[in-house]
Amino acid sequence: MSIDSCVNDRSLISCLPSTGLHLGPSDDAYVWQREMKPIASTIFIRLMHHSNYILSFALIVLLSACQGGASRQNTDAATPPASESPQALAISEGLSVDHFNIWVTDPEKAKKRLMDIGFTAVPDSLSEVHHGQGTTGRYFNFLNGYLELIFVNDSAELQENNKANPELDFTARADFGKNGASPFSIALKMKDYDPERIPFQKVRYHQSWMKEGVAIYAAKRSKTHLNEPSVFVVYPEIVADHFETLADLQKIPEEYAFWRECFKHPNGAQRVTRINITSTDVDRAAETIQTLNGIDILTVQRGPAHLMELYFDDQVQGQSFDLRPEIPIVIYL
Repeated sequence: MSIDSCVNDRSLISCLPSTGLHLGPSDDAYVWQREMKPIASTIFIRLMHHSNYILSFALIVLLSACQGGASRQNTDAATPPASESPQALAISEGLSVDHFNIWVTDPEKAKKRLMDIGFTAVPDSLSEVHHGQGTTGRYFNFLNGYLELIFVNDSAELQENNKANPELDFTARADFGKNGASPFSIALKMKDYDPERIPFQKVRYHQSWMKEGVAIYAAKRSKTHLNEPSVFVVYPEIVADHFETLADLQKIPEEYAFWRECFKHPNGAQRVTRINITSTDVDRAAETIQTLNGIDILTVQRGPAHLMELYFDDQVQGQSFDLRPEIPIVIYL
């Protein structure tokens, strides 16, 4: 398979982002430099002229504190939420994000939206079909995981799977546009894999696309609390490949060398460094939510609308792209 087919016949240049940037200096810091700093300097000179050293010193300290507060406020606004409580961290011990899903109804439009801002899509011909489940996906690979745009490709098969697995949430999540369900799913992987150590009530799920004797474990709560993101734990055989750097892609065997290009994005994105999920209703005391919030790169919070914020490479580029309404995602590069 050629490199061109790996990017769906789109040249790398055509994938470069052209719109949607939100760049600029801090408004508070700008106001300080343009207006407050000259005023402070004038007052200081006048007070010095009258030998009121103590008052002038106090004034400068006060204005400096204001400047510092403004800077901190601007920094906080751009900083993702911190991790959860020690209790949540303990619950989540040994768990980390493997990949994350977004249910979509128009996969081609959603995929194109991501490609338009410089992401490389896995070719459709290599996209996993979930036989027996009625779903398939469109994929975007990163050094430490992947994004799956999951959608229904066989409605009859989806309904049959739902009858066989009534405690699972596939049909409800697929209908997110009508029932208000969160379209997001988080797949977790476990160090020293042992399903008995999964820290929430779970449902064992095996399907024909999986090897015999293995299973995914889905949170029971994901079916009963649709406004929250869905959660499941994958078994080791399907854990996503993990690479520290782009140079490590050379570890991929030569017969699969075409996969290396699917990790290289024209916009420069390499690693997911934070995922913020906003849901319309969240019980932070629930075991599933505590588990998610205890994972170092993940935060689930309540807000007015379902939204996923993806941060790449600690936002080193200082760019952001709001992909709504096509996909409820904001990308930070």
